Amino acid sequence: MKSRYYKSDLGSIHYFDSDLDVQETIVFLHGFTGSSRDFLETPNFIISNYRCLIPDLPGHGKTQVIETEINFHTANQVALLKKWLTSLKQSKFHLFGYSMGGRLALQFAVKNYHQLHSLILVSTTAGIDEVMRKARVKADNELAEKILNSNPGDFLTAWLAQPLFKEITDSQDITKEVIRRLPLQPSGLACSLKYFGSGVMPSVWHQLINIKTPTLVIAGSKDQKYLALASKLVALIENSRLKVLPTGHAPLIESPTLLWKQVAEFLNDLNPDD
Repeated sequence: MKSRYYKSDLGSIHYFDSDLDVQETIVFLHGFTGSSRDFLETPNFIISNYRCLIPDLPGHGKTQVIETEINFHTANQVALLKKWLTSLKQSKFHLFGYSMGGRLALQFAVKNYHQLHSLILVSTTAGIDEVMRKARVKADNELAEKILNSNPGDFLTAWLAQPLFKEITDSQDITKEVIRRLPLQPSGLACSLKYFGSGVMPSVWHQLINIKTPTLVIAGSKDQKYLALASKLVALIENSRLKVLPTGHAPLIESPTLLWKQVAEFLNDLNPDD
């Protein structure tokens, strides 16, 4: 993987590029507090057959976006993703998104589905109910303040200790996972929460009918909230399938072999003669 940067009017986007000269590309979008490093152990059967592009999303990793409210807004993040891919002459590609990255992938897909060979969503939602928005915005703003006023390691420890990540902390030493996610951008993460969190991100449930792209939705059987959301996604996206893994919210960490097996089978079904 080659480490590269894309310069834009919003800042500098860091990404990894496998730079493989093949016909098809997969773009990977990580979750909150994650980074492009999350996908560096993508198995060889994917790395050797697809060009892999893995950005650090705004507020994460080595990406440095000017930290203003407008720059982190959903529409501008979608536009930035599109400009970056256009600069790499990527007019059609597979798009993989996990959690926060899945939300961004869906926001991109409802407007640019014609650019997608396929869509892969892991532990993802298309938005939250209007009645829940005010409380979610308040909670995200409070968490953003904690990030700004906490030691990064202490924040990550508390973040991973929440029930959503119980399967990670039960199966491995949480300290190792904290170290893997460091260093953080405290102010960048705070901007991501305040201006790109679920509370302010537009719901696109009503637009999922626009997506005709072959779609794989993955959820963990131990992650009941997102399993229900996954079922709802599959009911609304016409050409989609659901795969349930015996994991929690983070199958990429909890059971990567099972996750990549499902991804490989899905991709192979799209190209049965390869």
